[in-house]
Amino acid sequence: MATLYKQPQSPFYYARFFDADGKRVSKSTGTTKKREAERIAADFETEERKAKASGRELPKAFSSIIEAAAREAATGELTLARTEDLLRRLHQLANPDVEIMSLGNFWRKWITEQRLHVSASTATGYDNDLDLFTNALGKRVMSAPPSELTKEQITASLIKARKATTTTTTASKKRKAPTNRRATTVNKALSSLRRVMEAAITAKLATSNPAKLTRALCADDSILKAPFTQDEVRAMLDHPNTSDQWRGFITIAAHTGLRMGDLAKLSDKHIDGTRIVIKPSKTSRKNGKVITVPLTPPCIGWIGNRKGVFFPEIKAQRASNISNQFAAIRKRAGVEKDIDLPGDIRASRTFHSLRHTFASWLAEADIHADVRQKLTGHSSSKIHARYTHHDEALVRAVGTLPSL
Repeated sequence: MATLYKQPQSPFYYARFFDADGKRVSKSTGTTKKREAERIAADFETEERKAKASGRELPKAFSSIIEAAAREAATGELTLARTEDLLRRLHQLANPDVEIMSLGNFWRKWITEQRLHVSASTATGYDNDLDLFTNALGKRVMSAPPSELTKEQITASLIKARKATTTTTTASKKRKAPTNRRATTVNKALSSLRRVMEAAITAKLATSNPAKLTRALCADDSILKAPFTQDEVRAMLDHPNTSDQWRGFITIAAHTGLRMGDLAKLSDKHIDGTRIVIKPSKTSRKNGKVITVPLTPPCIGWIGNRKGVFFPEIKAQRASNISNQFAAIRKRAGVEKDIDLPGDIRASRTFHSLRHTFASWLAEADIHADVRQKLTGHSSSKIHARYTHHDEALVRAVGTLPSL
């Protein structure tokens, strides 16, 4: 019970009582009347009792979480991931309306945001990466918050994704043969996961990025992309079953290095005199890049006075159908898809190899790398280096060495 007293220098009564923490405190009642001071002192005590009762109620909701943390810390079982889980539960108790987003939902949200900044094909690639990890990590991990993802889970999922089989058509076309997914495909998905987890950290949904600590798979199963020879391109162009549109499509591809999607949309609006001016769909949304490629006489001869879209029949097709049509042309012309290079290296050729062909022909002609990179529109010299296959230039370089 509170007691009253007066201080010599003050006319008011003071109340001495215990606060909610059990500490003896004094407080002025602000009155010179004893009865009124007793009532005020009683009110002080009532307020402190309420505060103390409220303080006892708070731990009831949080005590189990705090006790679990203390118990696991004492036994050495409190990991960083477990700490984040306990903190998340405390956060939910303190903020019942907070939304806890799963890794899967956050990844989908991230892809939606990326669509504003990347090409459609790149966004589709992100979708494929999500599908790969959805199957490899499993429903439980993808339904948990990003903060619960561990390096061990990612490593196990990489192995699982690598062993997952896809189907490829055999040479006979009579059956589809299962084959393991390539390591390069899995590593690309890992790269996407690293970016997703960085975004989760920025959004305060995670405090670390276990994907960054996870080593990529050894890509010893990757197949080198090789260019076509001049005779092989000529064989595809000269085959009687190659349509006029496809002749122009292949010719301009080999002499400009444009990607398939950019070629398909090519029209007279992209022609400025004797050159093509175009924003590459793969990079223009990112940096607004515009590339200019002078047209060779064969390209100018095919374009002639054409107006509108140059390849309407090809443009109407899906990318996969365009690739299949090119594969049929290549096969009819007797041009092999897969070839063995010296050094026991296996290489493959697709429509995209025409872009490699363009870059390699320029390199063989000793065109400086900076010029080649500007013509192809590659964003870095490292990327461009993958497209140059210049054996003759290497021979000429070695030939400059002094005789011994």
